[in-house]
Amino acid sequence: MPVPHDRTYWNATAPAPDFPSLSGDLSVDVAIIGGGIVGITTARLLKDLGQTVAVIEARRVGREVTGKSTAKMTSQHNIIYQTLERKFGQDRARLYAEAQESGIRRIQELAARHGIECDIEPKSAYTYTTQEKHVSEVEKEVDVAQRLGLPATLTRETDLPFDVLAAIRFDNQAQFHPTKYVAGLAATIPGEGSHVFENSRALDWEANRVVTDNGTVTARTVVMATHMPLGQVGGYYAQAYPYAEPVIAAPIRRVPNGMYINVEQPSHSIRTHRNENGQVYGIVAGTGFKPGHVDDERKYFEELERWLVDNFEAGPIEYRWVNEDYTPMDSAPFVGWSKGQEYLVATGFDAWGISNGTAAAMMLADLATGRDNPWLPMFDATRVKPVAGGFEFAKENLDVAAHLVSGYLSRKPKSFDELAPGDAAIMKIDGENVAAFKDEGGVVHAVSAVCSHMGCIVGWNETDRTWDCPCHGSRFELDGTVIHGPATQPLGSKVTG
Repeated sequence: MPVPHDRTYWNATAPAPDFPSLSGDLSVDVAIIGGGIVGITTARLLKDLGQTVAVIEARRVGREVTGKSTAKMTSQHNIIYQTLERKFGQDRARLYAEAQESGIRRIQELAARHGIECDIEPKSAYTYTTQEKHVSEVEKEVDVAQRLGLPATLTRETDLPFDVLAAIRFDNQAQFHPTKYVAGLAATIPGEGSHVFENSRALDWEANRVVTDNGTVTARTVVMATHMPLGQVGGYYAQAYPYAEPVIAAPIRRVPNGMYINVEQPSHSIRTHRNENGQVYGIVAGTGFKPGHVDDERKYFEELERWLVDNFEAGPIEYRWVNEDYTPMDSAPFVGWSKGQEYLVATGFDAWGISNGTAAAMMLADLATGRDNPWLPMFDATRVKPVAGGFEFAKENLDVAAHLVSGYLSRKPKSFDELAPGDAAIMKIDGENVAAFKDEGGVVHAVSAVCSHMGCIVGWNETDRTWDCPCHGSRFELDGTVIHGPATQPLGSKVTG
């Protein structure tokens, strides 16, 4: 039976403190939409600067994108520094490196200061290859990282249960429990004019106002810490394209001491976590795929499970979920004032949202209080770099055009009767695109297949049993409810048949 989307390993092993829903109207210095690591860290830092804040989370704090991550606290982001140096120059690549290291230290400092028990463990982080053709790439990454001041060394030795030809080792890194951390940090915010609200979806917004179903927050500044800015703010949905990752967790008997990710495909990222009973779990992410492409989803989950079982004596697989992130067109996140200079935004972390998200919060807190931040030239959210990301940008927009026309599913039945229990499909009913799922009891759950953000056709997420938009990454429950945006409105009303 697939694991529900809110029952990842992290969410299942963390307490869930309750925060109230927004009810009525209030005023603060800064309103923050989104209660993940970016939003909660920004709120805490602003409160430390004497600001009043209100965090407005559509679902539960720390349990969405942050709670679906692998939660490595590392400045080692696979093979990125040579790419950043080539596209932006050495000085700006150094700013990215400094931001990541500072993000790690800030998590450690905040956890210690507020007594947050979130299982921080010092670990070395490795990027490795088992293929000769990638050895020179690994060696170059070490040279660039060292030049940028990062704690990088080249090694041929790891404690992985297979031969490695070359690896980058970053020391003084760490891993932690992301849901415990974000929930614990959120608990320090309410009081003295500051608030955290859950189950309060932002439905409308202006430069100094956020509106939900049951209340309004007025503020000097609005921060969109929502994975992708809501609606069409800044047009970032056209400059950072979504991808999904299979993630699994299982008890393992062969335990690596470090955190690992490989260069080549298929992708394997592994870290460990010891639960309260002393059992060590492997938390593993695999090859990314386009959201809603169920054939790729099945293939990459099967490959990932086989790799974990074969190499780490794992089993059984207890948790399976799909995480999602955005790859920016030029390889760097967008952080700062949006292109219209109305909102503060942070997006495009490309699967490295722990250090990037914390560094982004540090930048956002500075900007919201009129202070300079030295890292902003690297992350400038108003930049346009078509040369740096032009090919991928064009390719992704062609894919978007295809999904606007017809979407993607390998089979398209013509009626609900053709669906077997546990089956899902996009079909035409009375000339309209319908997304339908038949549960094990034979009940059909059917909604419009047209994404409420910009009209793309959604695709099926078999693991989480959600409808995911391949174009811009919005996700929806079976009944059409928004899980996360950029969409803010549900899929169209149910179709009965």
